[in-house]
Amino acid sequence: MKRSSSIVQAALVFLACACGDGGDVGGQGGQGGQASGGPSTGTAGAGAGSSASTAGAGAGPSASTTGAGGGLGPHVPETSTPTRGGTMTFTNIGATGWWPRRIDREPGDPACDYKDGDDTWGGHCCMTEHHTTSDELAPFDEEMTLIMKAIRVKQLAVYQPGSDPAAWQMVSSWDAKVGAGSNLLVTEGQNTSADFTGDLTKKDCVTYFTQDKPFACGDGKDYYCPDDPGIMHLGWAGSKLVVFLASMTFDDAGVEKCDGDGQGHPGPWVAFVASELIRDGGRKWNGLCNCYSKTGTVGDGCGEINVFEVVMDNNEYSNREFMSTGVRSYQEGHIGGSVCGTGCDRDEFAEDVEVVDACAQKAYDKGPVIEAGGPSDGCPTWRRPSGDRYFMILLDEAQRTIQVAVIHPERIPSAAAEMLPDLPGGLSRGSIDAMLSMRLPE
Repeated sequence: MKRSSSIVQAALVFLACACGDGGDVGGQGGQGGQASGGPSTGTAGAGAGSSASTAGAGAGPSASTTGAGGGLGPHVPETSTPTRGGTMTFTNIGATGWWPRRIDREPGDPACDYKDGDDTWGGHCCMTEHHTTSDELAPFDEEMTLIMKAIRVKQLAVYQPGSDPAAWQMVSSWDAKVGAGSNLLVTEGQNTSADFTGDLTKKDCVTYFTQDKPFACGDGKDYYCPDDPGIMHLGWAGSKLVVFLASMTFDDAGVEKCDGDGQGHPGPWVAFVASELIRDGGRKWNGLCNCYSKTGTVGDGCGEINVFEVVMDNNEYSNREFMSTGVRSYQEGHIGGSVCGTGCDRDEFAEDVEVVDACAQKAYDKGPVIEAGGPSDGCPTWRRPSGDRYFMILLDEAQRTIQVAVIHPERIPSAAAEMLPDLPGGLSRGSIDAMLSMRLPE
């Protein structure tokens, strides 16, 4: 039986408050929560020292790849059935408002005007109302950290505008042909390194990506400083573009728990979250003392984007063959986030389809648009890709837009041709505008 529109819409509420099967405290969570616990959760193993000699197997061109400002160059992708690509475009993003920020003050301090109580583990929690007057992408103009699990990455690049807003530069990168990041650190558990195997499909550990520049949070009185060196690095603030070549094709049975004790959670998850959310003393899972939510039931706080999430929680919202994309912040609480649950069958869509309307049970002829505070083109969700894809999330202050895209390496649209497959060291503003205008399939 097909899932009805009303049930799919109900799933939005579910995803707004639960995205994972563990560590969900105070109505907050994210896929991969089962790999989390307290402040010292996880196991070492981001691949330090091992990837450079192995990651390049079958990697393709031998041309020099310096990374970051020098660009990466093309990578030979895994062969798969070409698809038409897809986009989800989130418009009207950004609003003045506030979120609860954790600070380090003594109990009874008047600065604790949002909360003066306990955190998840019984320690003191002081939080204040942090206000912003920006409406250009806020709160996503703040520092953001990339999170991944259960995915195999071949290349990753981050672009941002430089002193000349008409020119965007590659500021961080990683390539399997080299195995080490350029201005990119990878943290898994207590291990942080520029070295990275790229393969996150063996264990269900949550992995964090930041710049290699340290984050200076002062004395903690105005910005909480966790005792957690692995994530005390800068994220990416302002406008930013993250693009990576990766695959979600793997054997679920081969995924172990992060601690190596039995079968792990095999659901792929890519998120882009407020960096202060992972500096809460529990890396996002300190549900009683972080900036995720003002109400405790939805992500109406400092900002989280579940960019690509395969919901596999053994309930009616779950389906291994589809991915969800949802934007959460104080502006609207939750935007997007539709799921294609147990009533959806990927084989009922053509092989070249990437993005589908879960409510109407049909493929889109043109990439859907979701307006913050406005209408949505149906209930957009993704078919889980088979083989390599370029995955992209572009956040632009000038157009107040978030563009999410899935592009097959054999069908690169003209709007993305300046970027793909070469991943050069710089992009023009015209290229950024062209990608923001993509409505794949076209």
